[in-house]
Amino acid sequence: MLARAYSMSSRTTWLIGALLTAIWLVLYLVTVSPTVNFIDSGELITALHEPGVVHPPGYPLYTLLGYVASHVPIGEVAWRVNLFSAFWGAMAVGAAYVSLITLSSYTGWLASRRAIPAPINPRRKASKSAQASTTQTAAEPTNYSITIVLAAIAGACLLGAASTFWNRSVQAKMYTLHYFFVMLLFWLAVSYRWAYERGDARSSRRYLIALAAGLGLSFTNHLMTSLLLPGLAVLLLIGNRMPDRFRAILRQWRVALPALLVPLLLYVYLPVRASQGPIMDWGSPDTLPDFWRHISGWQYQSYLTNDLGESARRLWTYATGQWVWLTGPVLILCLASAILLARANLPVFVATLTTALVTVAFALRYGISEIEPYLVPMYMMLIIWLGSAPTILDFGLEGPKSKIRNPQSAIGLPAAALLVVLALVSAGLQLPRQNHSNDHLAELFALNIFNNLEKNSIIITDHWDFQSPSYYMQLVRDVRPDITIVDKSLLRYPWYLDQLGRRYPWLIANSRDIADTFRQEQRKWVNGEAFDQGLLQNSYIQLMTSFVERNISTHPAYVFFSSQCDPSLGQQNEEGNLIAQNYTRQVSGIAYRLWPQPPPADALPPEPKFDLRGYIGDETPLDDFARVNAGCYATAYALTAQAYAGAKSATKAQELAAKASELRQVIAGGQ
Repeated sequence: MLARAYSMSSRTTWLIGALLTAIWLVLYLVTVSPTVNFIDSGELITALHEPGVVHPPGYPLYTLLGYVASHVPIGEVAWRVNLFSAFWGAMAVGAAYVSLITLSSYTGWLASRRAIPAPINPRRKASKSAQASTTQTAAEPTNYSITIVLAAIAGACLLGAASTFWNRSVQAKMYTLHYFFVMLLFWLAVSYRWAYERGDARSSRRYLIALAAGLGLSFTNHLMTSLLLPGLAVLLLIGNRMPDRFRAILRQWRVALPALLVPLLLYVYLPVRASQGPIMDWGSPDTLPDFWRHISGWQYQSYLTNDLGESARRLWTYATGQWVWLTGPVLILCLASAILLARANLPVFVATLTTALVTVAFALRYGISEIEPYLVPMYMMLIIWLGSAPTILDFGLEGPKSKIRNPQSAIGLPAAALLVVLALVSAGLQLPRQNHSNDHLAELFALNIFNNLEKNSIIITDHWDFQSPSYYMQLVRDVRPDITIVDKSLLRYPWYLDQLGRRYPWLIANSRDIADTFRQEQRKWVNGEAFDQGLLQNSYIQLMTSFVERNISTHPAYVFFSSQCDPSLGQQNEEGNLIAQNYTRQVSGIAYRLWPQPPPADALPPEPKFDLRGYIGDETPLDDFARVNAGCYATAYALTAQAYAGAKSATKAQELAAKASELRQVIAGGQ
């Protein structure tokens, strides 16, 4: 009877959760990207399809599940992996609904228990009739099931409609699987807490074991799981008789600890697969030191020293745009709901607040370009506040020693209905803004660079938004495999030299002497041994120069660096200019052609051949990365226009300058 009163029925809860999951899966399916996207998308799709080893910490669970998804014989490989993200995004929405139902039911149970009057003489044991009366009061069915359901539906849908959440649900990312785990772990922790407090030892043990197993699996997907630990600890331990709570958990260590550790064995996939020499072998974690560096994210330590002011500005921009123009009202309601939750269920409020603050603190310090999805767990905590508020309004807010002041309040149901309206309007606003069903920007970016390169070219770059989709285009779709791509940034790490050797053995063979010197000093640096910094840097530049000079007769050479696209990176790439510095650079599309001898004075650069669908004459949503890469096109048009103007080809120069201007308007938000 108790479960029915405060959890509704399990069947109803799971049916509605499944229905919500299906609805959001359809929405994400309608808006999912058909092909590769910017940032890590191309690398992830290629590594999942091979399968290989992806960037730190390796994401073995995501890789193995994604391998299966990528080989389902329906549609393009990239679309399959994008749909895989959509599936877990929809599952996270369904998990959010179940979590909110459980939290609201638990909070209502607490309010009902507080309303039961204590025995007149607390030193005397209550009679059996009094105990029965108490149990019946606590278990009596409520009239708040509609409020609970509507509020949970609204909260889950507001999560699904959040800009960052929706955007990462329609392209190849490991984030949506993590978001599912966030809600799963929260639900399990609340369920454990509730079972413990009502004295259900069997259920509490079951939930604790499931929580440990879920935590272990979550760690095999993303290290962001570590940010959840403080909040989960609060949920499990904070409350009356904390030592007893701690001992109750400790007594289960024989089953809980294996449940936590066994899923971590999935990390064995990384050294096993790396030892087989896949092309996609980031970090080559087939030795214990390299394995540890990979799973600990050693490569990204430099990102933790970040400009707090700039980070705060970026994060504020993201946080205030999650629900378009409804963001302000939604955030205000979230904060008001936080007050209600703090008064009605302080431990849960402290746990969710802890998770939100830890998430923000880490995002402020972690200076990667794609920091936006790291904030989503914070939004999830805000949604938990918001989705539980209508039920709290109905159950009342009196303290544990007082009766509920107005147990028949009608405030909660209208509040829940209002949240449903907000969720529906937000989803309607987001649908066109997150519709990536015609998003070919990254695919075309790679093709537009390829189409301006000669056959059998070598191109040296540091632009990840070119390198990453190129992995997919070349290794999965077999587009322009004749082009040799060298990533200047990745070349700093030993594993990448091995990847170049597997993909282009002739390239490394022709520069073996320099490559061996560079590898030796590079390995010393990675292992923390004494190394010659000057020799390491000089051999690094000499190696890339040798790629050009020793192969120029059969492989035309180009360079393309990020500073050509983003003015904030500066107009000069000093390190890039040291590569083949005796060669003449001539603009050729987005890249620069390297000539061993200066071309004739009247030799004009080729007119750029760009397919600009998605930027001009289309409705493809543009994020920060798309706008930066639009800058690459604008710069290419502008530089080519200057060359034509200098050669007195005024008409063509004006045409190219006009295209550059049009793209700059797109970058500024003119589309």
